[in-house]
Parts: sequence; structure tokens; C-alpha cells
Amino acid sequence: MPETPADQPSPVTFHWIMTARTSDGREGTNDGRIDATPGIHTHHSTYSAVRKAMAEWLGTEDFIVLFFSATPDRI
Repeated sequence: MPETPADQPSPVTFHWIMTARTSDGREGTNDGRIDATPGIHTHHSTYSAVRKAMAEWLGTEDFIVLFFSATPDRI
């Protein structure tokens, strides 16, 4: 029997923080929220999406990640 949308888990909103250093020595920390659906998205795919957002924010893809955290956005 094929899965229906009702069978799929709801997305979970995560708060992320990333600190990066560019090849020219600039450093920056940014944060935001991202939705991830259990069973569809992985920690790696979520990290990759955040890294892409960070590249847009920094204006370059040439950077190293110094810190990364993603936790469910709830108290």
C-alpha cells in the first residue's frame, strides 16, 4: 500500500547556529530556523542546506565551518 501524506511525519523546526571562516580570513556567526522531516531529511542534508545558506550570507562558498549546532526549536 503506498504511503499517503497523512502517513508521513510532520516537519520539525530546528534552530541552527553556524560559525565560519572564509579563505580571506573573515569570520562570521549566523543563525536561523530550518524545517526537517524525520525519515526524509538527515542531519547531513540539513547541515548541507544550512551551509548553503551560510555561503549565500558570506558571499562565498570558500569557507570552513568552525561551529555548527542544530536543535529542535522548542523549550
